[in-house]
Amino acid sequence: MKWAVGFLLTVVACVGLSYVFYKHSGFFLYDHNPMQYMPNMHRTKVLIPERGYNFYADGAGARVAPKGSLARSVTPYPFTKESLASSVPAYKNPLPTTKAVVQRGQTIFNNVCIVCHGAAGLGDGSIVPPYSKPPSLVSDKIRGYADSQIFHVITVGQNLMGAYASVVQESDRWAVIHYIRAMQRAADPTEEDLKLFDEIMKVKTP
Repeated sequence: MKWAVGFLLTVVACVGLSYVFYKHSGFFLYDHNPMQYMPNMHRTKVLIPERGYNFYADGAGARVAPKGSLARSVTPYPFTKESLASSVPAYKNPLPTTKAVVQRGQTIFNNVCIVCHGAAGLGDGSIVPPYSKPPSLVSDKIRGYADSQIFHVITVGQNLMGAYASVVQESDRWAVIHYIRAMQRAADPTEEDLKLFDEIMKVKTP
């Protein structure tokens, strides 16, 4: 007799727990239950790709940012490709001239610029010819450009060269300019550069 009572109580408890789970777990659909916490979190409407959505009048599932919108952290570049590099205000590279920055510039240059400009910046990259030869980065003309003016050319492009603002992030563009300056010094070193090189070689030579 006792086992029958125990069995009956077990059945009642299982049925009760099953009912509570069914009504309050959120895993089963039902019309309404005020005891469920945040029922909309359990039955969120899923937007199916390429399907209409009746919340907006145009049927789109997401809003498109208004034309000309910018992220808060973005400062728009004030010049266009029509602006000559020589007309851009001259100022120095905002990044410090450190080994890490120059090496970063070298990495970006070798990944993005070398195919046109060549390993030494002479304009003899692997795609030249058949494509037109770009100007030498170690020429007197580019040496005479301010860092900001080289940045301008990289950012918006010049002649056949396209804009790289969407390809290379701003800090990397400045790092590339440091590496270009290093190539220019290597192509036409000063007396001080040669003396420094000799001192370094003496230290490295056993």
